[in-house]
Amino acid sequence: RIAIMARGTLRVVGSQQRLKDRFGNGYTLVLTVIGGREDDAFNFLKEYVHSGVKLEFQSGKTLRVTLPSDGMALDRVFSELSSKAASENGISQWIINQSSLEDVFVNVAENVL
Repeated sequence: RIAIMARGTLRVVGSQQRLKDRFGNGYTLVLTVIGGREDDAFNFLKEYVHSGVKLEFQSGKTLRVTLPSDGMALDRVFSELSSKAASENGISQWIINQSSLEDVFVNVAENVL
């Protein structure tokens, strides 16, 4: 179990997974895109993976986006990103991660301030 305190008060207690589910930012998806197709790749994500996808960072051929966890099935994400349509939209590689505990700590602290 993990306990998080902010401003001298115990704010949350729970398992790592419970805290990530409740206070995390969903999932982070990092894409490598080929041939200047960043817009195509992002539009593909919005249309086929989740309409609530947000672009967090773009540098060269790399896009980092946030996927909200609500209303999203991970099996669909894996299926769509492994499909031929993903590669046709310029997506050559991808990595998906759940929110980190650092994200949880920051979110809890921001809600207090």
